[in-house]
Amino acid sequence: MRRVCACGADRCALRTLDRSPARNRRWCSMSRCGNRTKVRLHQARVRESGPTTET
Repeated sequence: MRRVCACGADRCALRTLDRSPARNRRWCSMSRCGNRTKVRLHQARVRESGPTTET
């Protein structure tokens, strides 16, 4: 079982020790890289869906 893994963010080179029970940690920290990645993906989805019209 590998417990040391690289951060899943594109611009981060940190490694982290995965102590989660399921061994599925993706980022070095949620506040540092996880949130940035989620915001970037959300913004891309919004741009892809096109403009919205509010009534």
